[in-house]
Amino acid sequence: MRSLSAAQEETQAPDRLTETIVDRLNNPSTSSGFDFREGVSEVLADVGMSVADSGGQLTFYGQDPIVPSRIRFATMAGIGLAAKTIAAAAVWRDRTGQGQDIHVDVRKAFRRFGGFFEGIWETVNGRSPAMGSFENNSFFKFPLFRETRDGRHVVTLNFYPKVYQRALKFFHCDGSVESLENSILQWRADELEMAAAEEGLVLAKVRSFEELREESHYKEVLSRIPLISIEKIGESEPIPFKPGAKLPLDGIRALGMGHVIAGAAIGRDLAFYGADVLNTWRPDDTEVEAFYWDVQVGMRSTILDHSKEDRGRFDALLKDADIFFANKRPGYLKAHGLDAEELCANQPGLIHATVVLHGENGPWSNRPGFDEIGATVSGLFALEGSLSSPKQPPIVPICDNVVGWLGTVGVLAALRRRAVEGGSYKVVVSLTRTVLWQLSLGIFERAYALRTAGSSEEHANVAPDLFTAETPLGTYQGLDEQVYLSKSPGSYRTVIVPRGSNKPEWLR
Repeated sequence: MRSLSAAQEETQAPDRLTETIVDRLNNPSTSSGFDFREGVSEVLADVGMSVADSGGQLTFYGQDPIVPSRIRFATMAGIGLAAKTIAAAAVWRDRTGQGQDIHVDVRKAFRRFGGFFEGIWETVNGRSPAMGSFENNSFFKFPLFRETRDGRHVVTLNFYPKVYQRALKFFHCDGSVESLENSILQWRADELEMAAAEEGLVLAKVRSFEELREESHYKEVLSRIPLISIEKIGESEPIPFKPGAKLPLDGIRALGMGHVIAGAAIGRDLAFYGADVLNTWRPDDTEVEAFYWDVQVGMRSTILDHSKEDRGRFDALLKDADIFFANKRPGYLKAHGLDAEELCANQPGLIHATVVLHGENGPWSNRPGFDEIGATVSGLFALEGSLSSPKQPPIVPICDNVVGWLGTVGVLAALRRRAVEGGSYKVVVSLTRTVLWQLSLGIFERAYALRTAGSSEEHANVAPDLFTAETPLGTYQGLDEQVYLSKSPGSYRTVIVPRGSNKPEWLR
């Protein structure tokens, strides 16, 4: 059977994305109106679904701009959260026949996707997350923009320990911001970007969208791939959902290698909807506490090393898994025999989901990075400021949690297909492609965004819904889902645990 993504490439003009973004750039908006239902419909169409699959009504409240930005952050969050919730409702409807209405408060959806940045909503025993070993890391200091010899700017985010040490060696600097900036000033932006890519460092030149569209990687890859790619890559017997479900994903098991935000967010979603989710770490992995408290919610956590014995434990877990999800550096999964083709060949019926940066193929496919790198190359920072003086929007991240939600949409759609027709499925979402979708939703005229944000109840930056739970870490306060299903409300069997504290086994 042909993949949905392949069929889309045949039926959609390759330059549709480009045409849409160019139109938005040339005609900045001075009104807040947006057809959310149509936006959700377009996202779900990527995976062969529709708004009607929930079996109920879809309604929205709230409008961008909520913060003084030219970018429709709340719109993106509202659409992403709605699409994910519809996909979960569709699974529930498949299992029970029950439809459900869905209401999205766009203002709270905005807070749900970026709330961790404020450091007040996700706490343990009343304490906000700390930077710990990442404190004073020169690659983690805002503003992110570093000027180059030719008057351009780059963003470089090599803050995790292993790549941090390699980056210091590459830049011949001592770790201070001043030393790093002085080193970068010796380079021309294009030469530095290429040299850093060859070293596997996280770095990109700040571009305008007009510059990006001239890049071969954009023409060959980014302008052509769907927002959510779902591809059937193997055959198997159908695996129907088990009867007697209390939550949409009761009986489903997901094995993950999710870290940072986007990849782990898929695991959090699956756990919320009832799956048993076990996230795996390597012994020497590290994580930013704010990231951990945001997206490791719901998942159990175990540590497996590269030994033959632990690979055997991993393979045993995978044998009983329905889903594998990951967001690792380019080449990591293939080098360790964890790519979709190999895992699905060994485990027919597996759904393999990954988050990538610029796409799986093309000239930039081996470049590592985060959603800020997608924003750097796509023109978002230049839009917020200018090409000569780029600016960070008043929110972090750029799209991370939303990318995770889109990945979840793909996984849920694949589960539904597998239940009927069988098969192994490969789901891929891209950070940079998601930023481009973000731009395609519309750009505000700068003065309009500044005067409208917070100007009325619809544009208010309201507090999110929170929940508290007693956990092995202490009393955890976290961001609730913000969008709720009346007949199959989600819940977490595990809220949050210390990293690596669970045995490598499934719940019974």
